[in-house]
Amino acid sequence: MSASHSTFPAIMSHMMALIYRSTVRIVALVAVAASVVLIAITPASAHGGQCARRLVTVTLSEGRDAPRYRVATWLCKPKRSSSVVQVLMSGFTYDHQYWINTSYAQEALEAGYAVFYIDRIGVGESDRPPADQVTAETEAYVAHQLVQRLRGEHRFRTVVGVGHSYGSLIWTAEAHRWEDVDAFVFSGLMHAVDVPTQITIRAHLYPASGDPRFAGWPDGYVTTMPDFRRQAYLYLPGITNRMVGMDERMKVTGTTGQLASLKNLGDPTYTSRIRKPVLLQMGTNDALFCNALTGIPCGTPADLCRRERALYPRTPLSATVVRDTGHTILYHRTSWQATDTVLDWIGHTVRRAPAPRNVIHCR
Repeated sequence: MSASHSTFPAIMSHMMALIYRSTVRIVALVAVAASVVLIAITPASAHGGQCARRLVTVTLSEGRDAPRYRVATWLCKPKRSSSVVQVLMSGFTYDHQYWINTSYAQEALEAGYAVFYIDRIGVGESDRPPADQVTAETEAYVAHQLVQRLRGEHRFRTVVGVGHSYGSLIWTAEAHRWEDVDAFVFSGLMHAVDVPTQITIRAHLYPASGDPRFAGWPDGYVTTMPDFRRQAYLYLPGITNRMVGMDERMKVTGTTGQLASLKNLGDPTYTSRIRKPVLLQMGTNDALFCNALTGIPCGTPADLCRRERALYPRTPLSATVVRDTGHTILYHRTSWQATDTVLDWIGHTVRRAPAPRNVIHCR
């Protein structure tokens, strides 16, 4: 293995997508503030359907005495009833806005899917437990509780876990233990990482309380230093200045527990047990995971298959790439392509729609 990378567990053309999808157009995404835990808010008109914000009580571990925390969630339903829900999990220092600041949630609703997105525990409008308790493993347990609620209370028959970066990692941990999700999209996550970039990112994290936006936040919560994100998360030739600025303004926090869990995930134990279909999606210019010069290329779907196939031995594994795109995939000019591909693959996987042409099956 090259010294510049290591491992840890970790995604039809545009015209066909437009033909396949519903022509219902989205006019607004409105979430109404909640004041009572587990009491549904009056749904607001959104995306030709309805959205409701709810604070859901969860625990970070099993047991009656486990401390309880609240997670901010948004459930959006398309105009026509759907039995399929996509559960969207954001990455490190991102919250639910990653999915709604771009067209992803809008397009998913247009395609007839229910969409469930959250502020992960510790970020945004959700509670902030002690930082060392917010890890990939505890967040996987939170995800499991939410999936069970969607199946039980809301009676969704099919659940698709869609993750970005660290959010994808959470889904691998959830799938490893509970196997209650029907298909996964892992974007922005591979087993082999570009070590110099990872070191640079860690060196540019500092206590969140040092940022005026997060004044008073608990010890152990971190965020990126001002104006650093463009250096690692974005591919500047493929993104507008407006989106560069938005990425900086919309940043949130991570925890020391999350960073510690990443260090300990040095083998493919989680992914080796996944039996449900998985789509890997990477930007070809993702600085965190891609560097052809050090043996970790992301130039083609075949590159992803060669890197990952053996690490998903039980998984129906597919792969796709988005050109001229960095780590924060949906903030780039190619966001529409990335979104179309994911939705086409989900349609093919759970609805038997035509297979997308820019996705290959890893054999």
